Amino acid sequence: MRITVLASAITLAMGLSMPAWADDLMRECMVTASQKTCECISARIPANERENAILGLRKSNQSVSVTGNLLNPSNLSPQEMQGLNTVVAAQAYCM
Repeated sequence: MRITVLASAITLAMGLSMPAWADDLMRECMVTASQKTCECISARIPANERENAILGLRKSNQSVSVTGNLLNPSNLSPQEMQGLNTVVAAQAYCM
């Protein structure tokens, strides 16, 4: 019984975490791109790179919304830079 409950909880947690990442990526992407483009980008970003992609997109979106200027790459952490590189590569494919 305990194993079944534990297995169900793990399955539920895993099932909820993946769509949350997809939603966060789509939400951040759609600040500057169309839904169709963001769906393409999202499909091209591997699961192990999604978190960094979200971090990079958030930082970029915040920079533009606060200052109206493009993001200065020197202000990015290595994870944010890696994430933005992943998004740019996916975006180039989707154009």
